[in-house]
Amino acid sequence: LGTVLLLTVVQFLIAVCTADYSIYETTVGGTLDGEYVEVIVDYGGLVEDLFLRSEITGESRRVLLTHNNQASAVEENTWWQGMLLIPWANRIAYGRYEFFNSVYRLPLNELSIDPPLINALHGFMDGKKMTITDTQATAHYGLLQLSYTFNHPLPGYPFHFELSIDYILSESGFAMDFHVTNNMESTPMPFYMGWHPYFCCVPNEAYVVLDPCTSWNHVELDANMDPTGETTRYYGLNGSDPIGGTLLNPTFYDDEFKPITPRKPRCDFILTGLYDEPTNQSVVLWQDSSFRFVHVFTGRQGAIAMEPMSGMADAYNNHDHLSVLSGGETWSGSVGVYVE
Repeated sequence: LGTVLLLTVVQFLIAVCTADYSIYETTVGGTLDGEYVEVIVDYGGLVEDLFLRSEITGESRRVLLTHNNQASAVEENTWWQGMLLIPWANRIAYGRYEFFNSVYRLPLNELSIDPPLINALHGFMDGKKMTITDTQATAHYGLLQLSYTFNHPLPGYPFHFELSIDYILSESGFAMDFHVTNNMESTPMPFYMGWHPYFCCVPNEAYVVLDPCTSWNHVELDANMDPTGETTRYYGLNGSDPIGGTLLNPTFYDDEFKPITPRKPRCDFILTGLYDEPTNQSVVLWQDSSFRFVHVFTGRQGAIAMEPMSGMADAYNNHDHLSVLSGGETWSGSVGVYVE
């Protein structure tokens, strides 16, 4: 169902062919049938492609927008497509934050004139060469484990930590388990993270549905696209209207949403649905209780970004669900995708 072409960065596939799961290195190309997830090991563990089968209809579909096997597009990646956003997600206002009475300044990589924006975006994972620490392939699942050690000071972030990620493909769909450990003996470190997938759809025919198991707040933003500290109750994205509006009257989202106190125990897992009317299928993004925010972005043709985040944008400054890890402490969280 998918053909993998040569890239100049190392890629691995977790795929199910016939009844068993397998791990493939795909720099030499090849054709695979069945469900698969493609991970670019040499570029920050980016999730490049995802092909899943519907639990209800049995039909398969491409879930994520890809770079069409173009290495230059992966390396440029101006849209942060498929990237893991570590050790922060979204924006840090003006690249500046304070942590235990010290002031830090991150590199500014959002410098826009129209509109005028000045921020540090999405962390340090782009271009990082990950280490493969484990692979498993059984009749029930395929697993690729990657790690990276941040053992030298980064601009504006002089903290050392170990990152480990399990990429898992199974009958339940695709999942990622994250573990982040502060490698310093006595120094605390600030941390939050996210994932930046673009889900394939026709936006003016697709419906984004925030999980009805909880009420939702909308995170209010200032002119620099950073949170103001205020949130307001939100009743939209409930399946009543296509998220992209119509071809004649399109709508635009670059908005962040926060679930309020859950009303049901199952709200420990937040489910964000994307119903694609042309295929009559729903792609469901799930995130565990470590990920308390969803960011929705509609600025790309043929896709919608639904981004799970463990903290609010600019959490280094507003501290909303910012994790402060003591020496040796580990943070863990999980996200995943399945097709109905």
